Amino acid sequence: MLSSLHIENIAVIESADISFPTGLSVLTGETGAGKSMIIDAINMILGGRTNREVIRTGCKKAFVSASFEDLHPTVKALAEEFGVDVSDGELIISREVSSDGRSAARANGRQITAAMLRDLGKNLINIHGQHDNAALSDPSTHLSFLDSFAMNETEKNDYHEKYLRVKNIKKQIDSLSFDEREKAMRTDILRYQVNELEAADLTVGEDEILEKRRLSLANREKVIKGIYAAREALCGSEVSVRDLAATAQNELSYISRFDEDAEKLAERMNDLFAELDDLADEVSRFADNIDDDESELEQVETRLDLIKSFRKKYGNTVEEMLEFLEKAREELENIEFSDEKIKKLQVELVSAQSQLDISAKKLTENRKKAAERLEKAVTGELVFLDMPKVRFSVSILSKEQEKDGADEVEFLISTNVGEELRPLAKIASGGELSRIMLAIKNILSKDGAGTLVFDEIDTGVSGRAAHKIAVKLKQMSSSGQVIVVTHLAQIAAEGDNHFIIKKESRDERTYTSVTPLSGEDRINELARIMGGDNITPALLETAREMVKKSD
Repeated sequence: MLSSLHIENIAVIESADISFPTGLSVLTGETGAGKSMIIDAINMILGGRTNREVIRTGCKKAFVSASFEDLHPTVKALAEEFGVDVSDGELIISREVSSDGRSAARANGRQITAAMLRDLGKNLINIHGQHDNAALSDPSTHLSFLDSFAMNETEKNDYHEKYLRVKNIKKQIDSLSFDEREKAMRTDILRYQVNELEAADLTVGEDEILEKRRLSLANREKVIKGIYAAREALCGSEVSVRDLAATAQNELSYISRFDEDAEKLAERMNDLFAELDDLADEVSRFADNIDDDESELEQVETRLDLIKSFRKKYGNTVEEMLEFLEKAREELENIEFSDEKIKKLQVELVSAQSQLDISAKKLTENRKKAAERLEKAVTGELVFLDMPKVRFSVSILSKEQEKDGADEVEFLISTNVGEELRPLAKIASGGELSRIMLAIKNILSKDGAGTLVFDEIDTGVSGRAAHKIAVKLKQMSSSGQVIVVTHLAQIAAEGDNHFIIKKESRDERTYTSVTPLSGEDRINELARIMGGDNITPALLETAREMVKKSD
């Protein structure tokens, strides 16, 4: 349940705090006063799309926070999954939008992602806006309404899993299906590629090794000159580095018998001489074994040219070329044995399709049973909502198996005696759509979000029908919190809590306020809704009677 809402710098609202008790809360006010901004603020909390355009002119950011109590078990489980502590039974969600377009959301102080916010939001509040009536006019949405009522997630998931398996097998069969000419051409290409790569006998990292070897071979003269000079300096001349080091080693060893510090130096010199002696031997062996064979450079160049030519066809690195080889081998094998593989896949397809058909049938049966219950439930609701002659039906026709099943669902209605059932979208008026949507929302809300918000559910409705909608909303609020934005006095009079939204101008700025109404203030607002600026004693008396009857 939404217990409180705080708004800062959203459009004409500079600051507003609203406490929502249980029951039916109604929001009224003149057109343009900012009622829609309240809904926009709630949408922000639920993770709805928003942008910097909502920020009040001259401000750097907009901020909304909402407090929820009596949390549904689903909300508690999600919060725990997201690392949000709700052990005290309260959830405070906040969202901030900056002028640079950035948005940040928090739940009980912990930052959460937009996806987490949406998951929480859909289990906290269900908002019905005027666009929902338009959605009801779209037959493609009717299946989702029916599935929500049927609560058949298990059957849908089972069907979808089997549908994907059938689709995957068919895709494999299609990829293996060639005509003979295409098959021969593709086989020749793949065999050439496989033979060429296998003949090259590439190894991972070979190109890097060859590049280093080429660098050495291309500079062979410099390498020979340098290594000979190094050997000469280390051990070849009359006064070599090794000889000088040996002299130093002997001198330090001699004086170490007389001085402790010299002993440490002698130990270091011993280590250095050993390393120097080993280095001199390795340099000498390198110089003895160095080869000035120009043919090796030619071989390396030829190998690198081959790898370079492969880069244009098989990949930028040897690893990619070898991956290409494996895929080519696999594709070649698939083509050469395609007939056998297709036969095997066709056997799998028959089994998978049979399982899919069973799952589709089960899903259809489940939907048909739910459709019968939905027809009775919606018809009963509509009779109460002043549509006593209505007939509501759920049409379920077969279609080709798709990801959502094999059923084409459409709502049909007859609003007058003797008229045949026709598509809802073609014959229902705006007022009728409002009542049908209210009926469906009421039915679907039984196990849904704890708070229902209706933004002008009274569109196209007046008189007796409006009173019936008001009573229905009142009934709905007895089992869950209901918040309504309305232009009708009949609905406003049924509210347990009444808020007026007013807009005023001062200091060349526009400000919107949200104020709870009671007593004569509420009577005056009801009279204004009915008569505009012309509030007569008769209207005031009517307003009092309406409030008295609703109590």
